Amino acid sequence: MPIRLPVAPEPPVSISEMVQQHLREGILSGVLRAGQALKQDEIATRLGVSRAPVREALNQLERDGLAILRPRRGYIVASLETNEIADIFDLRMLLEAYAGRAAATKRTLKDVAAVRKLLNAMDRLTMDSPTAIAKWAALNRAFHDAIYVASGGGRLRQIAANLRDTVEQYVRLDALTAKHIGTAQAEHRRILEALVAGDAERVGTLSREHCKHTRDRLIAALRRRRSMAAGE
Repeated sequence: MPIRLPVAPEPPVSISEMVQQHLREGILSGVLRAGQALKQDEIATRLGVSRAPVREALNQLERDGLAILRPRRGYIVASLETNEIADIFDLRMLLEAYAGRAAATKRTLKDVAAVRKLLNAMDRLTMDSPTAIAKWAALNRAFHDAIYVASGGGRLRQIAANLRDTVEQYVRLDALTAKHIGTAQAEHRRILEALVAGDAERVGTLSREHCKHTRDRLIAALRRRRSMAAGE
């Protein structure tokens, strides 16, 4: 009779990790906006914790590129210039193309089913509320993550996730326009079709172009917003 080993329990989540997760989601969802102050006392009071775990969480968010420490003034949500956003997307384009090619050669039926399920879930959403937009953004992120899973590159997946986190608050701006979502969905569909066909070069090319189109739309939208703000 085989011996059943006990399942190892999940490691406990520390208070600083819980604070970090809370702040990270606030930043990525846009609730905490670029340039907004992250005051340790206010965060500690709101979450019912001491300042120490808040400070640890903010230190980690700074290392992840989501927060900036200003000398003698405290932390703020990171705000990127358009050239910095372009640089990050240029790196992502390389990774997306590489992961797409690898995924097309290594994908399993389970991988394809996971990508298809996420795409269909996005198609069913009616983009008529902030909640729906947030759901679409989460599914969109999962769609691209599923490509990385299919590629088999664990370290590559982590690097891509870190880059994505840095610009996620801006990426969600692109989801505010239904027309842009329709364009993104059409590109997602073509990526899935090429993945099913096992066409590595096409998946790589489509993935790179999809990332580039998102970058171009996003930078154009940011420039329009900043121009309007300057004119007020």
